[in-house]
Amino acid sequence: MEEIFVEVAVPVPIFNAFIYKIPLHLNKTDLIGRKVKVPFKSKKHYGIILDVKSRSDLPQIKNVFSVEDKVFTEKEINIIKDISQFYISPIGLTVDYFVPNKIREKNIKDPFIGKVFFLKEDFEVKKLSLKQKELLELLSENDYLTYEELRELGFDKKTIKSLMDKGYIEVKEGLSIVKDSFVFSEYKEVYDGINILKDKIYLFDEFYPEKRLNYYLQLAHKIKNGSIHIILPSVELCNIYYKVLFKSFKNVFVYNDSISPSIQWQIWKRAMEENVILIGTVSSALVPVKNLKVLIIEEEESKVYKTKRTPKIDIKRVAYYINKEKKIPIIFASSTPSIESFLSLQKKQILHLNKKPQINPLNIQTIPHKNINNDLYIIKDFITKSRSCLIVANKSYYSSLLVCERCGWQAVCQKCGYHLNVHLKDGKKYLECGRCKARYEYFSLCPECDFKTTETGFGKEKVELYLKKSLPANLWNKFKVISSLELKTLTIGKFETVINVYPDFVLDFPDFRSEYEFFKKVMLPITVCEKNYVIITNQEKEIKNFNFDIYKFLTWELRKRKKLNLPPFIKTIKLEIFTKNLKSSLFSNYVEEFFKGLKIIKKVVLDNYLMYVFEYKTEEDKKVFKDFYEKTLNKSNVRVIIEINPSSF
Repeated sequence: MEEIFVEVAVPVPIFNAFIYKIPLHLNKTDLIGRKVKVPFKSKKHYGIILDVKSRSDLPQIKNVFSVEDKVFTEKEINIIKDISQFYISPIGLTVDYFVPNKIREKNIKDPFIGKVFFLKEDFEVKKLSLKQKELLELLSENDYLTYEELRELGFDKKTIKSLMDKGYIEVKEGLSIVKDSFVFSEYKEVYDGINILKDKIYLFDEFYPEKRLNYYLQLAHKIKNGSIHIILPSVELCNIYYKVLFKSFKNVFVYNDSISPSIQWQIWKRAMEENVILIGTVSSALVPVKNLKVLIIEEEESKVYKTKRTPKIDIKRVAYYINKEKKIPIIFASSTPSIESFLSLQKKQILHLNKKPQINPLNIQTIPHKNINNDLYIIKDFITKSRSCLIVANKSYYSSLLVCERCGWQAVCQKCGYHLNVHLKDGKKYLECGRCKARYEYFSLCPECDFKTTETGFGKEKVELYLKKSLPANLWNKFKVISSLELKTLTIGKFETVINVYPDFVLDFPDFRSEYEFFKKVMLPITVCEKNYVIITNQEKEIKNFNFDIYKFLTWELRKRKKLNLPPFIKTIKLEIFTKNLKSSLFSNYVEEFFKGLKIIKKVVLDNYLMYVFEYKTEEDKKVFKDFYEKTLNKSNVRVIIEINPSSF
């Protein structure tokens, strides 16, 4: 009988796949996409079969130990190959990124799967790594984060456990229900696009999230003998979508890493064998859904879709390859489209699913931000006149900065140099680093010149304290105060009046994306507003310029970026190099000589860290990065991370 050779992707940082032989007694049916056990060096590894060959010229070929479950079809394998090539990511690591946890055998007994993580209130900060500081900062800005979300943001189990051991964070069982009630109305509006979807990529910029969800309900009723896959930016939204869709359909499943590996694997197999509605996060992107008729990327502008875990992929790029391989319609949906999607719409690379988005008529007021006391009085006045009021305070602290107006001194962290926020607990103020969470005593007098210090800006803590002190208790149920990070669509409800307090804080730390982030922070609260929308801001002129016209703003933003030669009009690659017992300044000479043909956009050189952002023109330019990766692979004192078109510099 003719021998069968297979090309196997093994999860190791090597670009090539490996050739193995399948012994006569093993299963040889439908091999591409199956899991196999193979010998690799002195260990036994899992792998995924990429291709089948009838012969091999290699002199010595090892046997496969076992041929096991079907994980992917040939179409997913082709997509993975495209992703690996585009993102300069070893094929085995790219495969490992998309497989379910049960296939990654080392994660079957992972104690954190299905858990959520909270920041403890009281702890003393000791020496922390940069990664630990980033994780604490992230948790301080969110009520909680699931294990899946932390992994997708690039945090490994070791970092999480180290902070648990130090007493900074705590873990609880995963949340099975959403935190807040949500309002969902089934609109009677029928979208003509349901009947005309072709195998194209569409932009669906219906402004109100509940209307987009209603469209997906209509779409599911129209599709016969087929499946729908909806990708969402959070586990919380998955729960909401599941609640709504499960009322009307039977085969509705949620897939994300907060689910146990065994149940996750059951859902994976059901999706391969039956027509389903699959609701998932980034980790569900390449589930081989049977008879897939449409893929939806909801809130496509979300930063979550540009993952920080290696390989640093963009789910919208994955969706592009899915469209190319499977010939199905892809829908990018958002209240405020990403700049990249809007440019693609202008170039007619993607199609418009609906008419220009419409915003319900509102009483809109922009009030100049004069001083804290004036702002708080305005907020109090609106609460007394409104049936219900939501205050978006944009930050969770008490005050943003502590400064001296005489000599210019600012309170900064002695450990990492980041600015300190003012917090209030049990009537006592203290300072806390916005990055590493180190705490310090409050300075009422400037340590440099002994002048009285001044607090600038304010957040959720100050607003809540003021309102509860100045309003009788029977009015407390009329208002809700949240930070902008807590304003998650479909989870808040609807309010007669919404007050957006100082959304322009993002402009205090500018980069080329700041205006777009400011625009989103102005627009998003409208989705939960019924009647009155109030913005307390220093940017009245800018707001009036775009006048809540989404297309007008996006057109202006594109013109600005094109004039300044900024993304998406240039293509960039971010190269991060971590060194050990090696002087970074010397290694930087080697790096710059290696990439001398490419333009450097940004450069950072620290003791054990190098970061470059290069501009590249063609796919041919990217081969230099692959060569560099391979040349440094065996160096124990150098670790390299490559990010194509990074989400930030």
